[in-house]
Amino acid sequence: MSDRLKQWFAEQDQTPDAQAKSRALDVALNAFDEYHSGDVPKTDKVVTINSEQKKASIDQGLVTSDRPTSDNQPVGRRLMDATLSKIPTTASQRWLYSGLASAAMLVITVSLVMNIGPQVVDDALEGQPSPEQRLAMPDQADHDALAIEADAVTVRAARLDDRQAPELHSPAASRELLRASEERKVAALQQTQELQAIRVPKPVPSLANVHSAGGFSAELADALPQVPGYSEQGRDRFEHAESNPVKRVSQSPVSTFSIDVDTASYSFVRRQLNHGRLPQKDAVRLEEMVNYFPYDYPLPAHPGQPFSTTTTVLDSPWKAGNKLIHIGIKGYQLSAATQPRSNLVLLLDVSGSMNSPDKLPLVKQSMSMLLSRLQPEDTVSIVVYAGAAGIVLEPTQVQDRQTILSALNKLQAGGSTAGGEGIQLAYQLAENHFVKDGVNRIILATDGDFNVGIHNPEQLQGFVERKRQSGIYLSVLGFGQGNYHDQLMQALAQNGNGVAAYIDTVSEAQKVLVDEATSSLFPIASDVKIQVEFNPDSVSEYRLLGYETRMLAEEDFNNDAVDAGDIGAGHTVTALYEITPIGSDSGVYSASRYTQTDPPGANADEYGFLQLRYKLPGESKSRLISQPIQRDQRTEGTLKREADFATAVAGFAQLLQGGKYTGDWGYEDALKMALANRGDDVFGYRSELVQLMRKAEVANDL
Repeated sequence: MSDRLKQWFAEQDQTPDAQAKSRALDVALNAFDEYHSGDVPKTDKVVTINSEQKKASIDQGLVTSDRPTSDNQPVGRRLMDATLSKIPTTASQRWLYSGLASAAMLVITVSLVMNIGPQVVDDALEGQPSPEQRLAMPDQADHDALAIEADAVTVRAARLDDRQAPELHSPAASRELLRASEERKVAALQQTQELQAIRVPKPVPSLANVHSAGGFSAELADALPQVPGYSEQGRDRFEHAESNPVKRVSQSPVSTFSIDVDTASYSFVRRQLNHGRLPQKDAVRLEEMVNYFPYDYPLPAHPGQPFSTTTTVLDSPWKAGNKLIHIGIKGYQLSAATQPRSNLVLLLDVSGSMNSPDKLPLVKQSMSMLLSRLQPEDTVSIVVYAGAAGIVLEPTQVQDRQTILSALNKLQAGGSTAGGEGIQLAYQLAENHFVKDGVNRIILATDGDFNVGIHNPEQLQGFVERKRQSGIYLSVLGFGQGNYHDQLMQALAQNGNGVAAYIDTVSEAQKVLVDEATSSLFPIASDVKIQVEFNPDSVSEYRLLGYETRMLAEEDFNNDAVDAGDIGAGHTVTALYEITPIGSDSGVYSASRYTQTDPPGANADEYGFLQLRYKLPGESKSRLISQPIQRDQRTEGTLKREADFATAVAGFAQLLQGGKYTGDWGYEDALKMALANRGDDVFGYRSELVQLMRKAEVANDL
């Protein structure tokens, strides 16, 4: 055949005409009927069957009689038929082999996914179409499945057991069977074409449609597919901060910092030690370890002052000759009658990484516990973010407790952490239901590896800071491990005038959201700053223990525009300075040969001068509290016990950080000191610390 002839054939439309095909089929069926009715004489003409006909899915031969054999023995035919009836058909074999192969591939895939890290999966998926794009693509598997199903139906129909369908032995039944088979194939092809034509991605629910008052939106649930959770060690991120150095009073006599009431560090350290591992050194923030515990400090002397201040001077347990200056602050208690109205927006991470027992299930349980500390008229709303962001619950009064619990219980983890407008939506909801002279706060609950709509961390912090100025605060609760982004969570809480806490157990949720709910939710003083001026006549060196991320410049103390930490109702705050008194040889610096030593001045009986600035709620101008730190203080009883316990915690934190300044003082010394000063320990927090100290002695380094 020439090339031109081949080209001519290729250009011709070889698609058979549908009407011609139908006419040919009718002629063939009529001939088939006539042959079996006896109208057409049977001949001995040999019919040659090619290889393609032998491979046809429909049975060959005559429907009305048994398969002819050379010996024509009916007994042999029955035995053969009985044996062949037990052998799976071609379609059955195909389904069996396909099923076994699919199951094997599924097992291999699951094993691979469970043994590789999430980052590897993310890298492998980079450049692949999104779930929405994949939904828009025609699925070849659907086409193949429909074709296989059509063939299987035809084969099963043609091979029905004679005893189950004796009526199929007639020529009319055979004709109907063949016609039905052809119609099924045509219908299957049409269905495949229609499926490919209408397969479009399901739209992500809009903010206008996704929310539903009083319950979880079904559309939002569909938008958040279930995926397995994972936990990977070593991916938790913490900001590195060098420990505060020892400073010479002659060069830097003033120390200024913002208070900090966060407790996340202690909870994370506890979790690591309970798993038999020492925590990352950057995860240990001394001030958060110390401030995790409530202290029995004196209450304010009169209602006009939001908190009391006490100072205690102790000998340093880890360096002879040095002293510890202990500063204690305690806010006044808030009664239920004076508790302001609250407008709370729960911003909950429901992404796939939250699909773990210590994450979303614990979040739901924790939020349920919070309701017990709110007033019936307070309102709670719920915003979630994952692959989509939406309002799950419009502002609902706490007295309608069942509606709130129902919305919480329906939450499920799924999807990525592309949070869309999560945090913007939460602030918008808080603004729309703003309570004047009340508490307007967003509580963000996440595992830390989150994206709530603003991708740049600096932009996110700036957004939170601007919203803080409008009276809406942000608190951050961390859950789980493996994705914990501590640095960003701390920054958000600090810029949002909120609390950063880490919840790893139900007991911790009880502590943060129930026992200390008033402290966490209701501020009694804002922008609280501490400044200590050390007396060069009595102190040669000093070092602030902790607060590395909360240091302020000296001039920031009197600048009311500079943000600082808040104190909640009933909060206790503790700060410790280690000092070297004049005349002691325990300092880290050598005496200067040429420095003039003035005779002691009029204030030689003071180690320093303590000043605190704060603002009352709703005020823009700060107030001042000040008092001297006396050298000869006789501290005993409850106050000394509390100061000694805080010292034990501070020493323990320094040991976890590497013990740069603790010398030979070790875990056993910290344990003895904590044991001797546990006090009443109503909630068992201090006894728990003792156990952690024991675990730290034998824990493995991370």
